[in-house]
Amino acid sequence: MKAFLALAVALAACGERRASAPAASRTDAAAEVPLVAAAEPRAKGPETGHGLDEGPLLGTCTAAKRNELTDDRRIDALLDEAGRHLDGAAWGDAFTCADMAADLQPRSIEAHHLRAAALAGAGHDGAAATAYAIALALDPEDPETLRAAADFYINVTKSKTKDTTALGLELARRGSARGRPRRRNQHELRGQLALLEAQALNDLGHSDDALERATEAVRLSATLVDAVHERGVALFNLGRFADARTQFERVLTASPDDAYAHHLLGLTLEQTGAAEAAEAHFARARTLAPDEFPAPVVVTPAEMEAEIAAILARLPADRAARLRSVPIQVVDFPDPADLGSVSPPFPPTILGLYRGLPVGVDPLPGEEVPTRAILLYRMNLARAVRTRAELTEQIERTLLHEIGHLEGLDEDDLRRHDLE
Repeated sequence: MKAFLALAVALAACGERRASAPAASRTDAAAEVPLVAAAEPRAKGPETGHGLDEGPLLGTCTAAKRNELTDDRRIDALLDEAGRHLDGAAWGDAFTCADMAADLQPRSIEAHHLRAAALAGAGHDGAAATAYAIALALDPEDPETLRAAADFYINVTKSKTKDTTALGLELARRGSARGRPRRRNQHELRGQLALLEAQALNDLGHSDDALERATEAVRLSATLVDAVHERGVALFNLGRFADARTQFERVLTASPDDAYAHHLLGLTLEQTGAAEAAEAHFARARTLAPDEFPAPVVVTPAEMEAEIAAILARLPADRAARLRSVPIQVVDFPDPADLGSVSPPFPPTILGLYRGLPVGVDPLPGEEVPTRAILLYRMNLARAVRTRAELTEQIERTLLHEIGHLEGLDEDDLRRHDLE
C-alpha cells in the first residue's frame, strides 16, 4: 500500500527544456542537424493560424522553375532546397519545395518527412502529424523519420499530453531498436534517439530509466550537450543534487547563455542550501529568457492559507467533513524524506503531497504509516505560474488533487477528472 501520494509538476522534467527545431531528413545533410548545445526557441507559425484549415502555408521554390531538369533531378533539387529552407527556418518555402516533390513522387519518404518538418516548424501540428504518419506508413523502420516524429511528439507539438509523450517514446524506442541505423553518422543518430527516450521518460516520471538512456546518449555522442542537460534533469529529479550540479555546470561551460541550464542549476543549488548562488542563476535565466522564466509569484503563507480556507468553504458538506481531521499545511519546499518515500522518488518540484492512507483504508497489521496531512509547497507553486490569477487557480487545482488522493483516487483517476 502506498503511504505517500503526490502531485508533481514537470517544472524540471519537461518544462525546462530547450525548444527543439523540427528535424530535416536529407541523407547528405544528417550531420548538419545534430541536437547539440542550446537551440533558439522554435519560430512561431504564421498569424493566420496553426493548421492548414485556417490558412495555407505558402512559399516559393526556385527549383520548381528549372525547366531543364528531368523529373528525377527535379525531385532531388526540390528536396535539397527544402532542406536548406528548413535550416533557415523558412517554413513556407521549405513546405512548398517538399510538397512539390511529394506531388512528383508520392511515395517519397523524404518528401513527406520534410513536409512534416516544415509544417511542424510553422505550428501546423495536425497537418505535421499526418505528414509524419504518411512517411512512417511508407517505411515504419526509417530511423531518421522515427527520430523526427519522436521529437515532434515529445518536444515540438503545442498540444502536448501524456499520450503524445508516450507516442514519441515508442517511436524513439523503435528507432533505437533498429540497432545500426541505415544512414551515415550512426553514433550521432543513435545518440539522438537515446536522448529522445530520456526526455520522454523524464516527462513521464521515470527519471531512473531516463538517467540510463541519457547516459547512453552521452556515450554515443560526446558533443550532444542536450544529453548532458537531460542527465542533469534526471539526477535532479532523483535527488542526486551534487551530480546534477556537475551536469548543468558542464552545459554552461559549453553554452554559457543557456537559460534552461541556469534555471535548473539554480533549483539544484537551492536544494543544497546555496540560496545566494541559486538566486544569481535564477536572475540570469530570467534575463536570458524572460518569457520562459518569469519572476515567481510569491505570496505569504497567510495569504495562501486564506485562499485554502476560501476553497474549503466552497466544498460540498460531505467533502468538507472528510477534511476536518486532516491538517492542510503550507510549507516552502518538500521534505526530502517525503520525496524518497517512493521509488523512483518524487521530483523536488512537486506542488503538493497527500501524506497517509486514503480515508476508509486501515493500515495492515504491523504497518507504520504517517498521520494524514495535505501539504502545499509555496515556492514551487510560485514558480509554476506567471500571474497572481494563475496562482489562485493552481492552488485550487493542487488542493483538489490532494483531496482526491485522500479520497482514494490515484494519478490516473485524477487525470480522468482533469486534475492532473
